[in-house]
Amino acid sequence: MSRYTATATYPWKNELERYRTLAAEAGSAPADGWSRERKLALVKQIVCAYTKYQDNNGAIIDPYSGIERYYSTPAYAMAAAVLVDVGHMELLDSASAALSHSIDAVVSGSAPDNHPDFFPVLMMRAYMLLRSHRPDQASIWAEALRTIDPENDYVFTMSKMNNANRMINWNAIMISGEYLRWSEHLASEDTTWMDRYLEAYHLPRFTPLGLYQDGPLDRPNCPFSYDIATRYHLEVMLDGGYEGAVADALREKLNHGAFSSLLMLSPLGEIPPRGRSSQHQWNEAAAAYVCSVHAKLAMQAGDSVMAGAFARAANRCFEAVERWLMPDGRLKIVRNEYAPEKRHGYEVYTNHTCYNLWTAAALAHACLRASDEGIVLAYLPSEIGNRVLQTDGWFETVLASVPGQQLVLHTALNDPYTIPGLVRVQQAGLPGLIGPSAASHVQAGFTEFAEGVVQPLSYCPAWKTTDGVWHSLAEGIPSGSEYDRDAGIDPANGGGSIIFKMATRTGEITAENKLHKTVSAVGTDIVESIAEHDTRKASEQTKRETAEKAMLNTTENDFEITWTGPLPGMRSIITRYVQRADELVVTYIFEGEMEAVGAVIPLMFSDGREQAVITYTEQSVRTAYLGAYVESTVQDAKAVIQLNPQEVASRNGLLKQARMEVYDAQQLTFTIRLGRDLT
Repeated sequence: MSRYTATATYPWKNELERYRTLAAEAGSAPADGWSRERKLALVKQIVCAYTKYQDNNGAIIDPYSGIERYYSTPAYAMAAAVLVDVGHMELLDSASAALSHSIDAVVSGSAPDNHPDFFPVLMMRAYMLLRSHRPDQASIWAEALRTIDPENDYVFTMSKMNNANRMINWNAIMISGEYLRWSEHLASEDTTWMDRYLEAYHLPRFTPLGLYQDGPLDRPNCPFSYDIATRYHLEVMLDGGYEGAVADALREKLNHGAFSSLLMLSPLGEIPPRGRSSQHQWNEAAAAYVCSVHAKLAMQAGDSVMAGAFARAANRCFEAVERWLMPDGRLKIVRNEYAPEKRHGYEVYTNHTCYNLWTAAALAHACLRASDEGIVLAYLPSEIGNRVLQTDGWFETVLASVPGQQLVLHTALNDPYTIPGLVRVQQAGLPGLIGPSAASHVQAGFTEFAEGVVQPLSYCPAWKTTDGVWHSLAEGIPSGSEYDRDAGIDPANGGGSIIFKMATRTGEITAENKLHKTVSAVGTDIVESIAEHDTRKASEQTKRETAEKAMLNTTENDFEITWTGPLPGMRSIITRYVQRADELVVTYIFEGEMEAVGAVIPLMFSDGREQAVITYTEQSVRTAYLGAYVESTVQDAKAVIQLNPQEVASRNGLLKQARMEVYDAQQLTFTIRLGRDLT
């Protein structure tokens, strides 16, 4: 069997190959019911829910604001065109009217909310699918499309901004559509200008893991949402036949990114939370497209295991979206049950109509690449084996999985939006929000909440200093500068650092990796001598190989993170995690001056419709929600648990917090168990 795999420079190469071996040995995964027909049916439900909001000019009108918003109309046109192409001819007139209106908006400079950069890929895909059904109208569309001048008709271009830091996801998304326009002979220039943008502003944003660092080049803020959204659009470009000057380099980055997405996907089909726009349904819709493309590429390469893994990953992403379908066919666009008009967990720019239709368009794109033929599904990385992964760049995330369960930890100490600690626990067969699914924030950034206070909350250490004040790691440290929601924060700012270590089967901690003290900004280098480099690399390789051999047949993960920095009263804190299928054992070790040590426990309280039942004793605290439970139990007999009644705002609804407290101690251990609530 041929191997569809990453290059030798891929940092998670060994984990990828270990997973491949496990998946091949495990054999085929059970059928999940996600045929191409079912996927198209989901797209159709969303599209048809908005057909009634189309006006006489073809525009899709947002029912909450009463006007056309953002790129709702071209997204509708594209998704509806995919449906027309498979036989839903009742949508032909509607899709055609939406496409005509969208082209007119770009050509006339009247795109809603000044967002024309998102139009071209949607318009072009709709045009390519509809032209055979409306040949006379296609000539009119083509004539108008030929008049577009990218540098002047779009917003995020160097001609308009003259600022390299602003050539972010908008620019890449625009280029993907402009390539399709060129490939259809509707643009006069060749791809040279696209090559320049890609080489100067987009390739440098990719980490070795193939993750796209969105935000300013010198201060990326790295949301996983815009990593996957940008890669989705650049994949459309490559899939469309792009072979420009940087095609090979771009292909390698995107291949690495696809493998990273596969390894990071939760057992519920969700990408990790981090940064703005997380837990919006289009996150997983974009991932569905990326996985669908790579399932097909792996199959073409003769690698049935990777083809089956990517196909199952794409299916799981569809399922993650479908879970939030409302009775009228629209989606709850953010993962909570609040009414759309409440805008709970929305960003200031989130529009319910636009993001429903952008999700539908991405899912429709995935349907174009989905195939029911010849692919045998394989188990996902989060369903088989165990692994702990540390992201690179400024993503500052650690992911750990045992079969059917995934943990997500954030290690940013100085970012008031992405707080440190264990922020997600998801388990197959249980509600995605119960873990909980995401942390809260020190500052809300772009995010709006209908209720609840904004304060930091994650599974994290807490301690009481000698002045009688309680502190928690989630509070983080000052970065030394004003918070800027548009830009990232250098992990080194503020003097904090972390050291991540893995444990071998014998309990020895190895595979050390220091962060923050040596992290470089995008485009800069850390200089060291050749001898130093070779010695360090050899040592790291030996450590990795030793750890990997020891971990190969284990059924648990054992790792720790040491946190240092200007934490009140603390010199350092060690957080150790032993993850097994039936429980997570967490130990916090404190070095400093303190009266008591503790552990903060975030508790899922409300999704906006269903309220959890929280009970606690002196030793444990339990949340029961939608037939499932999470229970945290402290192991020290002297411990007490305090429950705070304050409701804390999170993307998924409301959280509450408990604090385990132990006096006259320097460490604390507790367990976390999840399961079905049989009471």
